[in-house]
Amino acid sequence: MADLRANGIFDIIKPRAIIKEGPLFPEEIEVLTVKPIGGSLRIEGKGRSSGQAYTRFLGPQFFDQIEVFPEHESFNGDAYRFRLGIEARRLGLAYEYDPYFSLSIARIDPLPHQLEAVYDYFLKLPRIRFLLADDPGAGKTIMAGLLIKELKIRGLIKRILIVTPANLTFQWRRELKEKFREEFYVVRGEILRAAYGSNPWDEQDQVVTSLPWIARIEDAQQSLLRSKRWDLIIVDEAHKMSAYSEDKKTLAYRIGEELSEMTDHYLLMTATPHKGDKENFRLFLSLLDKDVYGDIESLDRATKTRNAPFYLRRVKEALVNFPDPETGKVTSLFRKRNVYTVPFDLDTDEVEFYDHLTAYVEKQSVRAAADGTIRGKALGFTMAMLQRRFASSIYAVRCTLERMRNKRDEILRDPEAYRKKEIDRRLQRELDKRFGGEEEIMADLYDDERERLLADLEETVISHRPEDLREDISDLSRLVTMAKRLEEREIETKLVKLKEQLTHEGIFQDPKMKLLIFTEHKDTLVYLVEKLRSWGLTVTQIHGGMKIGDRNTPETRLYAEKEFRDDCQVMVATEAAGEGINLQFCWFMINYDIPWNPVRLEQRMGRIHRYGQEKDCLIYNFVALNTREGRVMDKLFTRISMIEDDLDPERTGKIFNVLGDVFPANQIERRLREMYAQSLEVQEIISWIIDETEAERFRQITSSTLEGLAKTHLNLSAIIGKREEAKERRLVPEVVADFFAAGGKLCGLNLRELKSPLGVFRVGLVPRLLVPIGETLEPQFGTLGREYREICFDKEVLKAYPNTEWVTPGHPLFETVRHFVLREAENDLRSGAVFYDLHRDVPTVLDVFSAAVTDGLGNTVHERLFVLEHDGSGNAKVRQPTVFLDVIPADEPATVPDILLPDHEEMEALLYEHALVPFQEEVAGERRHEVAIVRDHLETSLQELLMRENSRNMDLHNRERAGDLDTTLQAQIANSDRRLDELNRRLHVRRAELLKQETLTIGAIRHLGRAWVLPHPDRDAGEIRPMRRDDVIERIAVEAVIAFENARGYVVESVEDQNCGYDLKSRRFDPDNPDTPVDLRFIEVKGRAGVGDVFLSANEYRTAVRQKEDYWLYVVYNCATPNPEVYPIRNPATMGWEPVVKVEHYHTTKEQILNASVDAQGGEGR
Repeated sequence: MADLRANGIFDIIKPRAIIKEGPLFPEEIEVLTVKPIGGSLRIEGKGRSSGQAYTRFLGPQFFDQIEVFPEHESFNGDAYRFRLGIEARRLGLAYEYDPYFSLSIARIDPLPHQLEAVYDYFLKLPRIRFLLADDPGAGKTIMAGLLIKELKIRGLIKRILIVTPANLTFQWRRELKEKFREEFYVVRGEILRAAYGSNPWDEQDQVVTSLPWIARIEDAQQSLLRSKRWDLIIVDEAHKMSAYSEDKKTLAYRIGEELSEMTDHYLLMTATPHKGDKENFRLFLSLLDKDVYGDIESLDRATKTRNAPFYLRRVKEALVNFPDPETGKVTSLFRKRNVYTVPFDLDTDEVEFYDHLTAYVEKQSVRAAADGTIRGKALGFTMAMLQRRFASSIYAVRCTLERMRNKRDEILRDPEAYRKKEIDRRLQRELDKRFGGEEEIMADLYDDERERLLADLEETVISHRPEDLREDISDLSRLVTMAKRLEEREIETKLVKLKEQLTHEGIFQDPKMKLLIFTEHKDTLVYLVEKLRSWGLTVTQIHGGMKIGDRNTPETRLYAEKEFRDDCQVMVATEAAGEGINLQFCWFMINYDIPWNPVRLEQRMGRIHRYGQEKDCLIYNFVALNTREGRVMDKLFTRISMIEDDLDPERTGKIFNVLGDVFPANQIERRLREMYAQSLEVQEIISWIIDETEAERFRQITSSTLEGLAKTHLNLSAIIGKREEAKERRLVPEVVADFFAAGGKLCGLNLRELKSPLGVFRVGLVPRLLVPIGETLEPQFGTLGREYREICFDKEVLKAYPNTEWVTPGHPLFETVRHFVLREAENDLRSGAVFYDLHRDVPTVLDVFSAAVTDGLGNTVHERLFVLEHDGSGNAKVRQPTVFLDVIPADEPATVPDILLPDHEEMEALLYEHALVPFQEEVAGERRHEVAIVRDHLETSLQELLMRENSRNMDLHNRERAGDLDTTLQAQIANSDRRLDELNRRLHVRRAELLKQETLTIGAIRHLGRAWVLPHPDRDAGEIRPMRRDDVIERIAVEAVIAFENARGYVVESVEDQNCGYDLKSRRFDPDNPDTPVDLRFIEVKGRAGVGDVFLSANEYRTAVRQKEDYWLYVVYNCATPNPEVYPIRNPATMGWEPVVKVEHYHTTKEQILNASVDAQGGEGR
């Protein structure tokens, strides 16, 4: 011990000392404790980067390997790298300063309601457990993508699972990749089969999969539930996870419960959350929090207060665009949807064929119903499919009849081979009753699976007896012959009606007009494409057999989408076009045949009636009135039209939106199949439809008391105000580009701007020294490429040149460069640096800190950078990190004042007093509000359950005391006691958890660096002196500008000490919402005693470039006279400033000022 003291080791290695990375520690560590152990040292520390705890026992032989940063700065660090290091940290926390940060890193321009959901609801929750129940078309993938980007950039999530219907997996994957640069992997059958004993859910961190597939396939379900914990799970169309009571939970609901336990963040999305049933809705919400929604009382309270925890629903009326910048007009997000029935009658020959086909279908359906096996069920489904194909086209039904006949010929030749296919088992798996009926299963299959199943169904027979097969083949041959005769006439009634309708709508006269035709069947698609082309129309197609592909690969869906948008008038599509293809550039649609599942009909309409549609949609449904199926569908559409007149006169589509709740997927088809099996008459089905489509039924769903929780109006002015406020702190391309260029130069990245197009840069190969950093960051930011040919930093450039790589915070290339800069600048930050200031006469010191607010669960709620300016004494004031943009790095070693500066602990105490306590209070107020809502509903719910169980428990004990002889009484009492214990435990645990979420403290304070700012040595030189600020003149100028703005009805706030790049913020407030600004100016004030030239600092100039039209330069001349004159100039960056490189300023003449000035009264440019 004495030897150690004598060596002075404790003067070097002591608490708060920083030990450098080296052979003893893999990163810089801050020493927490150091103790002697004999002649050795026990050092405990914390990693500066990782936060990991380290304990080392080091003998004397290691002492020489311990390198400690000097306790006091030498101020010989490179000032440029010092400033770049601070900027790297600031950009790493950009989300803290920009309230709508993801706008800067996502390839979309979010709408008001999307910003509200993510920033005013999701991100304010300690744990994101949320049900988003907006009307269809609100852009749920956009909101989910914004949330994913925000959570990933904060380092809060890594493993993400998205669960969707089968027909939406591709759309989710596509939109997240195209709009958010997030790559997701689809886990489905072939992935599961190829896993070979490993768990496929653990192989990738970002997965999208299908809920029906998980529910049907036992292995998929079990391997998912055994997988590693997820950080975020998103469930789309989550209403399929329904439960009718605590005792009657569907398999999908039970899967939802399991998933809820596997993640902290759980986002459910649906447009139909409640069906008007409170208990059903409460159970649904309990997937998010079984305690808060443990009892209906909590939901009743939410309905009364119109404030439900974890729930947000906005109806279509609330979904609007931002006001038009020119007119200020606010327009609805959705155009009208006008749906009409186009009735027609089959001619005599077609009716004869229909009657023969129906007779065959009925004969086979009766046999199928009597069979009672899965094979009979499959045959019944096939017969219904025949009728649907007749309703589609003669060509489609003829092709199907031929395939069925040919397959029966094959079976007749070798019945044993057919048995060996074991088709029954395949159908049993696919038509599993656990997850709905056949039509619902069909809707939930992937395209290729659906095609294979339909092919199998056409092969289904009940009897293998040769005589039965020959009879079946004879019937089918007769029907094929009749169908061919009808085709040979070439006057199919339905096709004639189609041409009449197209002629009436003018498509033959308008080559720019777009038409989308939907059919259920590929055979009809082939037939229609040929006919439409023969009429002189340009036609493309999408069907389930086509791969997704891309926009440059012919015969793929994305290529067809592009072809339709750019080159073709008509697209003919099967249901595959309802799966991830965006066709809102088309407003005219024809349903050439009608799916018997109303949900599929709504999905078709949603391809064109969605966000981005600029015209009212016109949709025609073709229905043959002299068929039984046609009469059923016509009655359905007639009833819907009447209800729309009553409940949706604006034709927003909300009645079609809830059809799936009134008619679950397979109900209509099931009744038609019963009709074919002669168990129902057509009039009975029509009566059932009339009963089910009472206006009151729809009103119950669309206007139930639960809809009182829905928002019918956005607080648009508040969102606009917040967006205006965000302008001053938004992350703009110029900032990203400036940092990347400087950081790239440091690491050897060769960044060259192209002459054309402007704003596009060439990078080339990524330097090798960046590769290991990129590999380390890959789990959070994705894979670093080895070469980047062309990149851009501006979203507007990306829109014009979408093939360029958009580099922003969160992009692997940007983050790799940023982390390289952090590493390279660390020594300069530790050593300290020197800067100069033109406007300063006395030296000052800037200390840079980072600090975080954490909750009782150890979660970081907010983290920010702080700068303390002081003169070495106890006087200090808080500055923004951007203060370093207003000072000039010293190029050469400079002499700093020879005074003893306060140590970091003293400055930390000042920081805590001046900045951290207000920071903590600001954050704590918001957190208390969020927790209070949850606590209120939690107490209501669990106390109600406790009261009810206590009452039951007392009754049971009273029965016991009364001598009740019920043999189950003791078991009932034991169960009730256990239930009370469990409820009390849950209440205790949740109260403690909420208290921890509510309790916020300051933590993780780190001193990052210290710099001297000295008066510029050339500040009195002849050409430099005019640039210096005269504080008296500037004060007169600022007061003149404030008076000028007040006279215009604006409210002015001074930010002169915050190094924003401007002096004042001037706001005009909405007269109807006095707290909401509708116009915001960022004003830089320059005062002159008389009339003279004007200079901007580098920070002021760069801010003017960033803020463009929102930035104003107010030059005030003649400040030394009683009548100062204000000359406002909008967007002064366009004036053509001359750089003064030596002092990082920009210069313009008085003549340019006077020429560029605006009319001070009118506020418009001359």
